[in-house]
Amino acid sequence: STTIELWIGKSIAKVNGVDTPIDSSNSKVVPEIINSRTMLPLRFVTEKLGCDVKWNGTTQTITITYQG
Repeated sequence: STTIELWIGKSIAKVNGVDTPIDSSNSKVVPEIINSRTMLPLRFVTEKLGCDVKWNGTTQTITITYQG
């Protein structure tokens, strides 16, 4: 199993107890609260859980696939 810990406004997460940058090329990618809703970096979370993430810029859609 995988454990992910994230903190609002922090660019480092803990994945299975190990400090891990959410986006090593952009430290501004952080969990945040917008309009009383918690927003998480989707790609980081889903990839750490073993999913494949595809972005389609034309249709502005995200496809998440889990092969578990």
